[in-house]
Amino acid sequence: MSEIKQSHFFNFYNNLIEGNKSNCSDIVNSLLEEGVDLTDIYVNLFQKSLYRIGKLWDSSKLSIPEEHLATNIISYLIEKYSPSPVITRDEKAIVTCIDKEFHEIGAKMVAKIFELNGYKTYYLGASVPAKEVIKFIRQIDPQVIAISWSLYLNLARFLDVLDSITKMFVNKKIYVGGQALSDNSDQLLKKYRNVYHISCVKNLNKELANA
Repeated sequence: MSEIKQSHFFNFYNNLIEGNKSNCSDIVNSLLEEGVDLTDIYVNLFQKSLYRIGKLWDSSKLSIPEEHLATNIISYLIEKYSPSPVITRDEKAIVTCIDKEFHEIGAKMVAKIFELNGYKTYYLGASVPAKEVIKFIRQIDPQVIAISWSLYLNLARFLDVLDSITKMFVNKKIYVGGQALSDNSDQLLKKYRNVYHISCVKNLNKELANA
């Protein structure tokens, strides 16, 4: 299977920064035709680019419009190149961002991974209040819940929704992910049953494929 080279990444990244959606789309399409796995594109093009862009934005080297433009291009590419979902399992999955969390690209990729593995998937998107998430869990009764948290300043909101879900739905499997968990996931999550850290969508894909 083909791999994404550094030259592929920088070609994609430079076009992304320039806002060239057409060129970015051509690069993704070419890689898929060469046999590159979709999860590799998610991780080694999309996620890697967004992390780099986030650092530029944090250091005021990239404007808000430029950051939003890049994010919207990647969101467009996720939708364009993800196969249509085919439900092959009885399991249902809810994927959501916590309240006041507007970085939803990671959650969107996670939802696509569940779809690719045959789950009936409900993607709720950015900034969903905890009480609304709980209400929807009761309504849908999923087997799996995936929660995205990227900004550390939302720590209290993350712990609030996680505390509520784990107490009210003790048999649900819960996945959590996002940049805020990159360094301290073991410490934050050690008290929770059935809560698993998603460090990478490739690892999630492997786990779901083997389930």
